[in-house]
Amino acid sequence: MAATTYYTDEDMTAWERVKKAFANDWEQTKSDFGVDGARDMNQDVDDTLKQASGADDAFENREQAFRFGYTAKRRYESESPEWNDDLDRRLQKEYDGDYRADRDYIRHAYQYGG
Repeated sequence: MAATTYYTDEDMTAWERVKKAFANDWEQTKSDFGVDGARDMNQDVDDTLKQASGADDAFENREQAFRFGYTAKRRYESESPEWNDDLDRRLQKEYDGDYRADRDYIRHAYQYGG
């Protein structure tokens, strides 16, 4: 399924509402896992500059995967409340990108509690 037809207007509206909180959560997650340079999320100017500069682990470089995982949860949570092999195979077929490279980010978004 092509990305351009995957997202409805309602999906995109919901994503825009949660995107900033999700970006902050991603920064906190990196900090929690000890990623060099990641700080606790009393986000300051350095964090904002790092994200804006396009660092590999910046939220903006993973947004496609996060948006996809978040949208998938909205669609499939009732039948797959937890990540599982069937869901993984389904999303791999639907994803318009490098699923193998983005799988962990998609999964993180699917499991996001925000």
